[in-house]
Amino acid sequence: MKKQNTLIWRLALQIAAGAVLLAVVESLIMVYIRPQSSGRALFGSLLVIGVFAIWLTWWLRQKIHVPLEDLYFALRDEGMGMTPELLSREDEIGALAEAASDLIYQVEEELGEACRRSAAKAEQQAQTSMAEEICRSALPQRLPDIPSRSNFELDGFIERGLAQNSQFYDYFFIDPGLLCVVIAQTPGGGIAEALYMVVAQTTIRSRLRQGRSLEETMADVNTQLYDLGSRSCLNALVGTLNTADGRFTYVNAGQQQPLFMRNEDRYEWVESPVYAPLGMNENVSYRSMELRMKQGDRLFLHTAGLSSLEDAQGTAYGVRQMRADLNTSRSKGLSGQELLQFVSDNAIVYSQDMQAKDGYALLMLLFCKGDKELAHCDVPARPEYAAEVAGFLKKQFADNGIDRRHYAREAVLVDEMFALCCRKAQAGSNVMVECGVAPDAQMVNIRITAVLGGIDPLETENGTAENAVDFIRDNADYVTFKAGEERDTITMVSFL
Repeated sequence: MKKQNTLIWRLALQIAAGAVLLAVVESLIMVYIRPQSSGRALFGSLLVIGVFAIWLTWWLRQKIHVPLEDLYFALRDEGMGMTPELLSREDEIGALAEAASDLIYQVEEELGEACRRSAAKAEQQAQTSMAEEICRSALPQRLPDIPSRSNFELDGFIERGLAQNSQFYDYFFIDPGLLCVVIAQTPGGGIAEALYMVVAQTTIRSRLRQGRSLEETMADVNTQLYDLGSRSCLNALVGTLNTADGRFTYVNAGQQQPLFMRNEDRYEWVESPVYAPLGMNENVSYRSMELRMKQGDRLFLHTAGLSSLEDAQGTAYGVRQMRADLNTSRSKGLSGQELLQFVSDNAIVYSQDMQAKDGYALLMLLFCKGDKELAHCDVPARPEYAAEVAGFLKKQFADNGIDRRHYAREAVLVDEMFALCCRKAQAGSNVMVECGVAPDAQMVNIRITAVLGGIDPLETENGTAENAVDFIRDNADYVTFKAGEERDTITMVSFL
């Protein structure tokens, strides 16, 4: 209700009426009393004026001070004391009380909404934190230090992103010579999805350790997840590595195709069947695929959150740039963990997004085990690593039963070539030395790979280094240089 501006007019009229009354009384006193006694008349006038002043003070207090005082206490008590008398007044005080009441109600509503939003946000943060903790608990522990552990290297990486998905990687020994690796993702980043993921991970571990084959394990896990009745599913690639011979057997259930790099070659997509995600359909027949890994081979596994990152034109990172970034990394001498970080950083830059929406998991598997016929040594392109190269060569000759006098000559050849390559190699890059021995131990094949910018170090040296070039050409039976797209190769063959 709109209050009328009547308080001032009422006060003015009532004070005016009082003043008129006072004037009338004063006139009567002057007419009837003053002629008889001027002292009584003066006293009567003062008495009337005093009574009028007392009445006026009382009246102003009742009409203005008391309502304003009530309004003050009502506001001080956050509106709890706003009385109907104040709200029903039709003057300015009533209007002020009504406006204050409306304002207090609005503030209370806004405060209540803020509290509800804060509670919802706190609950969401608590759920997200719990889901993240569950996902962290799914990450693998350090593998036991057993002899077969030296035959491979494993590195994993998780980008949680904005928690739109739950992802994990896992690795564990099924037995001392058989390693299992898993990389998986399920849509949704809540607690239910994280628990669903852990159930799947636990079932995979349990079935494989019970002696079930990879195909049987995938079928068992699919059935169990389907029976849960959840709307979720698990996109997973599960594989086993025979650490003795490098056979990698895997099943891809809705996961991204891996990339495979033969020893210092280029990364290439592995084309293989992709079956239905685990838990999506009731009956799925899974079939395994096999890769034969040799020393220096790398396998790169990733979830969809990485490859689906898009640039400004909407082109996916996996389509345009991921393979190129992996191939670029080969010349940088990165460790497995550094390589995964390198790919992740490049993907974020590619998408111009500071944080991936879906998040992703990455896994890099390097097979290190060599055999007597073929082995390699990968070291930074710096002269102080010559001793490590010499030690590798000595071991390789000893393993193949090569006479020491032949070792001495080959060691000097490799040492001189390593020094020449270090002079020309790109700063921060690596030099890889491979040593191949023929089955009859009558021929040694040395291959040195480095980032030389397409420049043959045997053709560009002079002065002191010229003696080294002459020694290599005189003592090696065959020397050739081949420029590569990113890395260059020098091959030396010596007959024993």
